[in-house]
Amino acid sequence: MIKITQTLETDLLIVGSGIAGLSAAVEAQSKGINALLISKSTIGSGASYFPLKATLGIQVTGDESDHALFREDIEHIGKGKTNPHVVQAYIEDSPQAIELLNRIGFEPWKRNDNRPACFAKYARPIYLIKDWRTAALRAKAILEQQQIPHYENATLLHIVVENNQVQGAVFSLNTSGEISYIFCKTQHIILASGGIAGLYKDNLYPTDVIGSLHTVAERAGAMLVNLAFIQFIPAFVEPKYKVLFGEHTLKYVTEITDANGNNLFPHLSKTEFAKMMLERSHYAPFSLDFECVEFDLVMMKHLLENPSEKGIFLKYSPALYEDKEEFYTVYLNWLKNEVGIDLVKDRITIKPFAHSCNGGIQINQWGESAVKGLFAIGEISHCIEGANRMGGNSVGGGLVFAKRAVAEIARSLQMPDLQKNSEISPLAAAEKALNQLQNPNADLTLTASQLLSIIREKMALYANVYRTKANLTSLLRDLEKLEQQFDPIYHAEFQGIEVYNALKTAQLVVKNMLNEKSLGAHYLDDKN
Repeated sequence: MIKITQTLETDLLIVGSGIAGLSAAVEAQSKGINALLISKSTIGSGASYFPLKATLGIQVTGDESDHALFREDIEHIGKGKTNPHVVQAYIEDSPQAIELLNRIGFEPWKRNDNRPACFAKYARPIYLIKDWRTAALRAKAILEQQQIPHYENATLLHIVVENNQVQGAVFSLNTSGEISYIFCKTQHIILASGGIAGLYKDNLYPTDVIGSLHTVAERAGAMLVNLAFIQFIPAFVEPKYKVLFGEHTLKYVTEITDANGNNLFPHLSKTEFAKMMLERSHYAPFSLDFECVEFDLVMMKHLLENPSEKGIFLKYSPALYEDKEEFYTVYLNWLKNEVGIDLVKDRITIKPFAHSCNGGIQINQWGESAVKGLFAIGEISHCIEGANRMGGNSVGGGLVFAKRAVAEIARSLQMPDLQKNSEISPLAAAEKALNQLQNPNADLTLTASQLLSIIREKMALYANVYRTKANLTSLLRDLEKLEQQFDPIYHAEFQGIEVYNALKTAQLVVKNMLNEKSLGAHYLDDKN
């Protein structure tokens, strides 16, 4: 049974230490807000610190004339799935929010070229960051210098809400292998714990980000929207696993084969194949908005029908390394010198990896959910994205709404506390809610790590780029059976509750996929 042994009190609990969470922490400190930051792993462990490629871009609004153009770009690719109030907030605040990067240890610089971001029609300023590990070390030093309280190896498990107002939360703390449960009394929580790509075997996330807090938020009363719109992007399987693939190199690919060397596009002439690859080289994630969607669908259908295959195999023209455009040379030099991959000489294998998440907790223009005092920023939120996401908006959303959420919390703290005392203490309510997860009919040999592995395998195979109603319906049944077999309380000391919450999130994702038509980043073959 779960027993809470310690109680803390704070104005604000921040969950997650990626760019969004750290930004919220330093912003809260600057406003005189008493904040506590908890991180499931080490400080600077979010997806935005994951060194996938040479640099990461943040797109911001340009001059006054760009306000209308930026909105046009966002709405065009959003396909009616965006929140106009949230979009307007980003357009207004993104240029000023960049300064938060310096305050958490990054050294951003503006890109020199005038190349539009992925899926954008119009060019605008894009800032770049790199040196992830160095920045993470700086971030931890900044927290200590500013005396911002923080815990590493701390996992949020439950949020207590009464009368639609946050009352507190429970998190577990791992101290040298010893697990304790702490109740944090607070009326303000900022969730900045990342998206749901970690539910997939092949993903471009740190291993600890598994989407468990979507369920925690939903159980507390928050609304989840657009979960089906997960962006899948090609990444390397060989010669090195889990390295972001540069899609702009695809126009130099001369052939795509299976493991035995069989051409996967025999129905296309050389001219048709070259045209498809040229168009596919202009953007990174899967999207239905282009004719070259065939590249992604053929790839995923092949992998679905041949689950033992590692991926698809690319053959490159040597002309690739003769392209001296900066956009190519920076990536190719990094790939060769720091990762050790030569696209012409090495055997190149890629497949779709889960990457950015367009959906999440529904928020308003201040980053607040449907629950008063519960805020969501970064990938866990449904920010300005819709059916597709432009490149460079993920980190930007974390920055903009870190500032906005803290501003709203500062206003809230000036208001009188009108909440009445409950007949049951928030701590007792939290303890009761967690222990109710116990499953007396479970198979106790099914461990949390085994369960997570099964979830990831099944999601990667059946809820990837190419989806069918039959496969999704079967997948949902399998996920529901897994819930019946697992006891999160018995395995609580080994992430049992967290993995159980991730399983519930996976169920919500699949249900949303079944109810969404093919659009943007979502493809559903409803004839099968």
